[in-house]
Amino acid sequence: MVKTRRLFLKDKDGQSLIEFALVLPILLLVVFGITELGRAIMVTSVLNAASREGARLAAVSTEGDSLSVQGKVLEILDAANPPIVAKEITIRYVLDQDIVEVTVTTEFEVVGGGIFGIFDLIIPDPFLLTGRTVMRYITS
Repeated sequence: MVKTRRLFLKDKDGQSLIEFALVLPILLLVVFGITELGRAIMVTSVLNAASREGARLAAVSTEGDSLSVQGKVLEILDAANPPIVAKEITIRYVLDQDIVEVTVTTEFEVVGGGIFGIFDLIIPDPFLLTGRTVMRYITS
């Protein structure tokens, strides 16, 4: 009887498997969350760069009309890898302050959001990311 009890208490082959099964979902959620956060930061950075280039064109160029500014913004967004689709591009001139404001908005969808349903409770899918730049423009 004592020998059987010692043998049973020393047999822990399945313990690490059960611990791994308990920790794996949490680990996957953390890794997935870090990956999606990095992707959202990258998209925001591209949106800021596109709005900056559009505002720069509007500020320094005499041909900085709305169509050329939108074209420049779309050119920057298309150069991203993967390309980003703009939901809205807003160009606003404030004449009394001599400034131009370019805002670019896109919808960011979490990859695999349906698989990890817990993110739907935390983050609405899709949600909007925005890049915005304000610059003083040249008056002639």
